[in-house]
Amino acid sequence: APSLRQNQRPIFYWLKTFWASQLLKARYIWDWTASRFHPRPGSFEDLVFLHLDYCPRLVHVLPLYTSNSSGCQSLETLEIVCCGDLREVFPLMNSESQQQEPRKFGNLKRIHLYELPMLQSICGRRMSAPNLETVKIRGCWSLRSLPSVCRPNGSGSTSSLPTVDCEKDWWDGLVWDGLEANHHPSLYKTAHS
Repeated sequence: APSLRQNQRPIFYWLKTFWASQLLKARYIWDWTASRFHPRPGSFEDLVFLHLDYCPRLVHVLPLYTSNSSGCQSLETLEIVCCGDLREVFPLMNSESQQQEPRKFGNLKRIHLYELPMLQSICGRRMSAPNLETVKIRGCWSLRSLPSVCRPNGSGSTSSLPTVDCEKDWWDGLVWDGLEANHHPSLYKTAHS
C-alpha cells in the first residue's frame, strides 16, 4: 500500500492537454471517490486544453475540491461535443457545495459546447471567467447560466466583450445574477443562428 506521503503528491500537475473521444461506456473522466489518490493543490493546475467528444454516458468530467483550488487555473479552452448524459463539467466537492464565491477560471478564453442536452452547469452554481473571449453553444437546453466576466474598461466598447454564438431561445432563457456580480447579458456580445 502506498504511504500517506505518496498520496499527497499532486496528481497530473504537468498535464497540459486532455483529449478523449468515443469513450462509449465511461461515466467519469476522473472520480475521486473511487480512487485512493485525492487532489492536492497542484493537481491539474497546468491543464490548458480540454476536449471531449462522443462520450454518451459521461456524467461529469473532473470534480474540483477545496484542496485543489488551483485545479484547472490554466485552462484556456473547453470543448465538449455530443456527450448526452453530461450534467456538470467540474462539479464542486467538499465545502464548495455551499458555494458563496464563484470558482475562478482566470485563463479561460474559449468555451465550445455542442449537443449536451442534460448539462446543467459548467462548474457549480457560479463560476468566473474574466478573460473569456468566445462562447459557442448549441443544443445545451438545460444549461441556465454563463460564467461571470469582467466589465469593459471605461470606454464602453463592445469589442472587448466576449462573443456568444448560440440559439436565441436558449439565450432568452438564461438566469443572471446582475451587474454588481459581473453577470449580466450586457457584458456579452451575442450572435444568434
